[in-house]
Amino acid sequence: MSLLDQKICAWGGPFCAATLGVGLLMAGFVPPPGPELSAQQVAAVYRDNAMLIRLGMILGLACISGFIALVCVITTQMRHMHVASRLPADLQLGAGAIGVLTLMFPNMVLAIAAFRPERDPALTQMLNDIAWLLVIPAFPTFLAQFGAIAIGTLTDKRPDPIFPRWAGYLNIWLGLLLVPGAFAYIFRTGPFAWNGLLSFWIAASAFFVWLIVMTPLTLSAINRTAREG
Repeated sequence: MSLLDQKICAWGGPFCAATLGVGLLMAGFVPPPGPELSAQQVAAVYRDNAMLIRLGMILGLACISGFIALVCVITTQMRHMHVASRLPADLQLGAGAIGVLTLMFPNMVLAIAAFRPERDPALTQMLNDIAWLLVIPAFPTFLAQFGAIAIGTLTDKRPDPIFPRWAGYLNIWLGLLLVPGAFAYIFRTGPFAWNGLLSFWIAASAFFVWLIVMTPLTLSAINRTAREG
C-alpha cells in the first residue's frame, strides 16, 4: 500500500464512527427499543419511523467500509513490529474481518424489520430481537481483535514501537468492556439488558473510543515506518 492509501484507510475509523453514530441517531436507536417492550410497542416503533430507520441502516452499512479499511491498515503496520511471529497481525486481521459481519447483519435485519412495518407485530418483534441479540453480545471477535493488537504492541521489540505501550493496555480494557453484552441473552431490564448501561452505553462507547483513538495512532505509525523506508 502506498503512503496515501494507508492514510486514507486510517481515516476509516472516524468515517465508521460518524456514519454509524448518525445512522443510529437517525433511526432512533440510541438507546435501542428495550427488550421489555411488547410486540405491539416494538411494531409501533418501526411503523412510526420506518423511513428514518431504513435510511439510518443504510448509513450503518456504509460504516463497514471504514471499519474494514482501518482493520487492514492496522494489520499493515503491525507487520512492521519486531515480534516472534506474524500471529498478532494475522489474528487482528482475521478477527476484524469476522467482526465486520457483526456490524453488517444486524443493520440488515433492522432494515428488513422496517421494510414492511405493517406485518404481524410478533414478527417485527422477532426481527428486532434477532438484530440486537446479534450485535450486543458479539464480544468474542472484538476481544480477539483488540487482544491481538495488545499482544503485538506489548511484545514489540522495536526501539520505537509501532504503537505506544499504553495503546496495548487500552485495547485490553476496551475489549473487556464489551464482555457484559453477553448477558443481554439473560436480562431484559437493568444494566445488562441490550439497552442498559453496561451492555449498550459502555460497550458502544468503548467501540467508538477504539475507532477514534486507533486512527491517530495508526497515522503516526504510518509516518514513522515511511521515514524508515
